[in-house]
Amino acid sequence: MVESALRVLYVVAAKLLRRKLGLADAGDPDGVVSAALFKRRYPSGLVVLAYPSSVQRNPLYRLVKWDFVADLPCPGRVRVYADHHVTNRPCAEKSFHDPSAPAAALLALEALGLSGDPEARRLAELAVETDTASITSREAELLEAAVKGASYLEKLRLVNSLARMGVKALEETAARLAAERYSERKRRTEEFLEKLPPERVIVVFFERDLGLSHRYLTILLERRGSEFAALIVPRNPFTYRVYLGAQRGSSFDASLLAKALGGGGHAFAAGAMVRGLGPARVRERILALLREIYRLDSVPVYLVDRDGRVSRLHSDAAARRAPSF
Repeated sequence: MVESALRVLYVVAAKLLRRKLGLADAGDPDGVVSAALFKRRYPSGLVVLAYPSSVQRNPLYRLVKWDFVADLPCPGRVRVYADHHVTNRPCAEKSFHDPSAPAAALLALEALGLSGDPEARRLAELAVETDTASITSREAELLEAAVKGASYLEKLRLVNSLARMGVKALEETAARLAAERYSERKRRTEEFLEKLPPERVIVVFFERDLGLSHRYLTILLERRGSEFAALIVPRNPFTYRVYLGAQRGSSFDASLLAKALGGGGHAFAAGAMVRGLGPARVRERILALLREIYRLDSVPVYLVDRDGRVSRLHSDAAARRAPSF
């Protein structure tokens, strides 16, 4: 509720004060870095951070004229657009859309005329490390942890700090505290991984959100050998977040299932928000699409109960029985 009010406030303030208005993905470092690049180019501009599903469904984003949008579906009235998702379609007056780009921040760098700024280039390089799950530098590790562990307000502050200070902002106390919170989530996620057996393809339904890092869990499953992983986590009784991961070089394209569910992303990492269905119907729909899109005869399905216990549903047909969430 507070986040929604802040978004509306920033939009109104930008229009009343005639400031540049930017929009970027709130969910990952690539979006936050893209927002920071916008602020570096336009220090007096205002930034709104949002999630792809919100941009697709909330009419606010379509009604507003945005000066810059990055790492999100194009909402419709945009001057400059920078994105690299194959499932998104450009709609701006000037679009920098390249699905082969490893991060939207690289396209934002060009779109905002910051290619000659060494600090801006370094931020974009960190975004590439995080968005391709190939983190090798300490700065990229700190960036991912700070973004993943931050609240909405903390993300806005981080955007401002990165715009002003570049990578030095990651050494500030606020960034480090957010990073520490995410590190704890990562630790619990690594512990939870041990409860899931190795599978080439794995589908996991959660009865409730256990506070894990679900995107990180898909990465861990891939590192252990899974070629495709789908995690379905309830947000409320009628809203489910679907996290999809596919191993690079495998025959799976995660974006195909995400798009079929109304979401989007990349071949190796994608997601969707599914609304308005009960748990049994959600499971039926996802499993039916898995069989249809990827030509699978059967799918190993696991259920995680409210206490974190894992049990296998012996066949994908059995998964059609409604759990208790």
